[in-house]
Amino acid sequence: MPVGPFRANLEMCGCGKQARPQAERAFMSRFVARRMVESLPRVPLRGTLDLTYRCANDCRHCWLRLRPDAAEGASELSFDEIRRVVDEARSIGCREWALSGGEPMLRPDFEAVFSHVEAKSSWYTLNTNGTMITPAIARLLRRKGTKLVALYGSTAAVHDAVTRNPGSFAALERGIAYLREAGAGFTVQVVPMRTNIADYDAMVCLAASWSPSWRVGATWLYLSATGDARRNRDILTERLDPRRIVELDEAQAGGPAAAGEDAAPACAAASAGPGGLYAACLAGRRDFHVDPYGGMSFCSFVKDPALRLDLRAMTFAEAWEERLPRLAEAVPPSKAYDDACGTCDLRPDCKWCPVFAYLEHRDHAAPIAGLCDIARETRRARGEWLGTHRRRFRIAGLSVDVEADLPISDDTFEPKFDLFRSAVDGPADIVLSHHFSLPDLDAFDLGREVFRKAPWAVYRKDASWVYLMIPPDPSDPTVHRVMVFDDRHTRGHIYSPSDAPFRAGGLDSLALLPSDQLVLARALPGFGGVFVHAAGVDVGGHGLVFAGPSEAGKSTVVKLIGDRGRVLCDDRVIVRKDAGGFRVHGTWNHGEIRRVSPDSAPLRAVFFLRQAAANRIDRVDDPKAVLSGLLPRLVRPLVSADWWERVLGLAGEIVRDVPFYDLSFDKSGAIVDVLEGFLAGAK
Repeated sequence: MPVGPFRANLEMCGCGKQARPQAERAFMSRFVARRMVESLPRVPLRGTLDLTYRCANDCRHCWLRLRPDAAEGASELSFDEIRRVVDEARSIGCREWALSGGEPMLRPDFEAVFSHVEAKSSWYTLNTNGTMITPAIARLLRRKGTKLVALYGSTAAVHDAVTRNPGSFAALERGIAYLREAGAGFTVQVVPMRTNIADYDAMVCLAASWSPSWRVGATWLYLSATGDARRNRDILTERLDPRRIVELDEAQAGGPAAAGEDAAPACAAASAGPGGLYAACLAGRRDFHVDPYGGMSFCSFVKDPALRLDLRAMTFAEAWEERLPRLAEAVPPSKAYDDACGTCDLRPDCKWCPVFAYLEHRDHAAPIAGLCDIARETRRARGEWLGTHRRRFRIAGLSVDVEADLPISDDTFEPKFDLFRSAVDGPADIVLSHHFSLPDLDAFDLGREVFRKAPWAVYRKDASWVYLMIPPDPSDPTVHRVMVFDDRHTRGHIYSPSDAPFRAGGLDSLALLPSDQLVLARALPGFGGVFVHAAGVDVGGHGLVFAGPSEAGKSTVVKLIGDRGRVLCDDRVIVRKDAGGFRVHGTWNHGEIRRVSPDSAPLRAVFFLRQAAANRIDRVDDPKAVLSGLLPRLVRPLVSADWWERVLGLAGEIVRDVPFYDLSFDKSGAIVDVLEGFLAGAK
């Protein structure tokens, strides 16, 4: 039940089955081609096409529905017109389509439309109520893509009470049977409202029995696209109270999530740009929507005719490249917006968007009282939840939040992490969120595979990186773990197949991996830091780094220094630049010596270790020699071109600002006197 990319959690149904909710979207490139661009090109990557708003069901909550015989059917795009739009969008970059309605299968040419769209896409999503699925359509839907099938009740009595279409539940059951018989994977979308909320647990159980993939549909219902008063009364009657909505959001998110992570319009409406309420949204979008009549806009929720373009009167390229950007200034911010939603403290927790305001009040800037109530409840619930499901740690001056679907106790992580615990004092720099079921990967487009070598297969999907932990045997399809990170690797969702290790406690990694280095080393360059395979010691306020491969003597040197210095870590340290220059920071990734420290010291020198018969220090002046010794000691995750670019820049600064030495030593301990003499001479 996703709110963010692959955002899922494990729930227990009343029937005792484990219901595994399904997630949405999806991460990383090794030596990818480097492009010197200021920003991503504005390409229409994903389109949503509503084939019709007609539907045999008359659902109580539906904001779009028209009767099957509605006159508007005559105005719908023909197959040839749809083909033209799809082909033109493809020619300038569109690679993914979502088909919806109404009920898209109500169109007699659905199979032809679907086949053409699927042929022109790397991925598709189909929304359906399932009642019109035939054996032929089920076989067609074996083609890889996301199929969302709506469920409104666990029995005919409940389901048909929502659809107001007797026999719709039986037709849905028949469609599901055809899909399963054809081997066409699908996701059940459980749609809660007042009429069926008492049946929610039973609906979840039924969904889980039909498919390993299920999710919850929209928990807050939108008012009618046309402003129809009767339909609005029905929708308002079906809206759940704020507490129940937040509980459902919490269930699908693994905890109360800020509304900014919600899957509703992927816009930037949290802050209106100076050009208009939709300026920020349009600036960041790479998707678009086409209605059944050829009306195009930047979002499927946009129903103001002034914000829709007629694709029957222009080419897709003209609409995307010229006309759509102009809509950014179509709705200027008003004083009413500035005085209300524009400056509201609840905005980070609120689902409000100008498109919803238009549907609610026919005013893009108007507040929505119901969403205000939901935002207050979201903030309250999230604060309560975070008290037991979040721990904050601080490493190298960066705050790292660990969140989990299960409560985090003092025994969840090894005692060494206690030294790095920190009070929550604002947003975290890095957030790791743990979930304890694996998503059904076959139901979603992971993006482009950019790396595969056990134990990792890595995919790039838009601005996300998707990591799959795979076995050494290429013929083994098992996936042991799934991780989804944002572009900078500062926000990650980690999916484990079981919660048993987490419940057992004593974990040696915040990321539940063999080491946290994979995560931290990837994110650090964005904060001016690098992870180094080295020991770090603070001797009299001087940070000394002893670099070398395994068995080079890092732990040995730390033991020889003993109490004459403060151990930061004997195997992995972080070197990070701040206003005063480079500092060496302790980490919890220790080697033989379990003493670790969250402290840091100004980086005075880096020593390359050389075990020898004599004890001496020799300056290394050649920058090339320094780099050849330093770069192999940097902890490298699954790297990409931008990572190398930042790391090489930082390495160059370190070489320029910090002296490097060869440190020859034996195991007599005499090297400590040599080091102290070196530091005394430096003073």
